[in-house]
Amino acid sequence: MKNIIIICLLAFGLAACNTATKNEEKIDFTKSYETAALALTDAQLNYDAAVASKDTARIAAAKIQLETAKINYLNSKTDYTANGGTVKAEDEQLLAKANTSLGKPVNDTTIIATAAEKFIDSTKINADKKVKQVLGTISTGENKVRKVSDAVAAGQNTVKNNVIKANEGLKKVNDTTKKRLEEIKKQGNDLLNLFKRKTDTTKNN
Repeated sequence: MKNIIIICLLAFGLAACNTATKNEEKIDFTKSYETAALALTDAQLNYDAAVASKDTARIAAAKIQLETAKINYLNSKTDYTANGGTVKAEDEQLLAKANTSLGKPVNDTTIIATAAEKFIDSTKINADKKVKQVLGTISTGENKVRKVSDAVAAGQNTVKNNVIKANEGLKKVNDTTKKRLEEIKKQGNDLLNLFKRKTDTTKNN
């Protein structure tokens, strides 16, 4: 008899624990659902403000936030209703408005886990563009440096060639001058010799 009472107490305790656990799970699902609904409200308000600002970058970011909030809401709603929760009409109206803002059917409940991926891909594409722009700038800079270096080298070659030509011209002038001096010297010697011969001829007579 004592054992039967103990077994009954254990069974009752387990049943009570299971009931408490289920109630806690239901509370968690309710809290998750309500939090997701509030996040969807905030995202919709943020999107409306972005559209009013006519800032394309702000609108794009707000649209990603709204789509992410919608996905979270649908996921939370699924868990909430599966555990006996009842969805509020105003939340469903908000979902319909979010779908309209996202350019989707009012009753769309498709869950696509690509909102964050789209943002990541968009960020990656922009980053790739920035990298290409930087690399292009570096390449352009290198080309400019190369052109300047080539111009300097060409200038140095031009100066070098001009110096060589100047030296060659100076050598030619020196050679011509030297040759002319030798001619003058020879003419002077010839005149001296001629004068000397005349003098000797006069003495002999």
